[in-house]
Amino acid sequence: MKQAHLGGRTRGLRPGQHRQLDRLSHRRHPEDHGADLLTLERMADLVLELELSMHLVLDGRGLCRLLWLGPLAGTEALRQHLPQAPRRRSGGWRLLSCPFSRHGLQQDPAEAVVALDLNPLSWLRFAAKPGSDGIRIAELLQPERSEADGWHHCNRGDLRELCRQEANQPGLSAPPDAPAAAPAGREQVLLLTLSSGDALRSERELAELEGLVRSAGALPVAVVSQRAGGTNPQTLWGTGKLQEAALEVRRCQASLVVTDRELTPVQARNLERLLACPVSDRSELILDIFAQRAGSAAGRLQVELAQLRYRLPRLMGRGRSLSRQGGGIGTRGPGETQLEKDRRAISRRIEALRRATKQLEEHRARLRDRREGLPRLALVGYTNAGKSSLLNALCVKGERKKVLTENKLFATLDPTTRRLTLPQPAAAARELLITDTVGFIRDLPDALVEAFRATLEEALDADVLLLVVDLADPDWQAQLTAVHRLLTDLGCNKPRLVVANQIDRCQVEAIDAITDQESEVIFISATDGTGLQGLKQRLERQFWEVETDTSTVAMPKPDGPAPPWSN
Repeated sequence: MKQAHLGGRTRGLRPGQHRQLDRLSHRRHPEDHGADLLTLERMADLVLELELSMHLVLDGRGLCRLLWLGPLAGTEALRQHLPQAPRRRSGGWRLLSCPFSRHGLQQDPAEAVVALDLNPLSWLRFAAKPGSDGIRIAELLQPERSEADGWHHCNRGDLRELCRQEANQPGLSAPPDAPAAAPAGREQVLLLTLSSGDALRSERELAELEGLVRSAGALPVAVVSQRAGGTNPQTLWGTGKLQEAALEVRRCQASLVVTDRELTPVQARNLERLLACPVSDRSELILDIFAQRAGSAAGRLQVELAQLRYRLPRLMGRGRSLSRQGGGIGTRGPGETQLEKDRRAISRRIEALRRATKQLEEHRARLRDRREGLPRLALVGYTNAGKSSLLNALCVKGERKKVLTENKLFATLDPTTRRLTLPQPAAAARELLITDTVGFIRDLPDALVEAFRATLEEALDADVLLLVVDLADPDWQAQLTAVHRLLTDLGCNKPRLVVANQIDRCQVEAIDAITDQESEVIFISATDGTGLQGLKQRLERQFWEVETDTSTVAMPKPDGPAPPWSN
């Protein structure tokens, strides 16, 4: 019965070399620890002869189960050669490696990643050539997630000594404590980013990406960042940085990599191949959040449409089933591929969703026609700016009718309309409608903008837009600019009233800056009610042209350090 598999770069080997490798793979090693020194010396001679690295995978009985030629590359290729049966007694592999190098014993990050995927009990690496003193240098490693490279370097020295040592014997240094496990049920995510020259800007963009990941219900566990510059168009990130990211994935036990840049289908496939881990970009992350938040049938309809539009060009390379031939008897030629069938099915579904979306737009248009007698407001702004909190503060008195408010990005997806009553002394009360809409975000994918046009029409068709800004957010200026740009791109030319929220938490400098930037600003705090009366007065003046005291609406610039709303 054949004991070991031979894999890797085996082309061009002579019959005599095959026999030497076969004899090498059939030699037995100590069962509990270490390795057979004579076998390793013959292995080093073959490495120098073939000019190829060589690796042995041993089971718990000390039997070689795989002899691999060349560098450790491709975890799946290695696993295909390993037996699927239990790993005999000890329940784990041992890995012996002799790299072909003329620069001494140096660890390759790419090999370290693949070795971690094998999950060996220990990894013994040794030089192919002995030093001038006759000592063949070697090092003994153990997997350790808390280390920077994912490995704990137990010992380094003469190969003769390490062959007799057990990885966990008392003479070796103990690995550091493992990091605390993540909360159960939460997906662990590694963030892969491209930073700009502006450190503050990069920090804010990273914080937003972390917020998106947490809103999706996952846990960001590590960040790998590279300075934007001469990037590789095939992957956007350099080879060395991707090797670092692959190690971080294994070290932190991340199950997903999320990038802060939108990826082309080719770039996504290349990253998944190099990292050996699923990769999602920022757009796909936003789509996932929308899918979780969609509560109504209309919302779910639009989410599905956006997801299909995103995934259609990314079908290539999603699995072997998508590229097998589907022809048969009675057909001409090879038949159409499964990929073509999937594309056609998705295209048909998109067309059906487009028709349903068109019907949804017509239905909402009819609903808006019924409300023609009342002025209409739309709350727009960056995600998590406080739009839902403002709607609850203005219109909702009972707990049942309150709109969901959470400190999460895209907490609101479906539009919600409430009636605002403005009491008048000795006169009939004035009423208007306020609609809470989905929040905006910078670099919103085109597929999302198009798919949610029916939702955004609530904002586009309103008489006045209340543009809510979270003044306590350090990046409020960029957020305000992004919202203005998105509204302009959507062709919205309705009047906009800027409402600066969170004035009880913001800096005085922010008040000065927004006063200089916008012609009129209404300062409020939706949580404690500051400025709400002034906002109502401003709305009365907007729709009914009444004379009101607007001293609490348009805030003057403060002369001293005290906030103006405290007077």
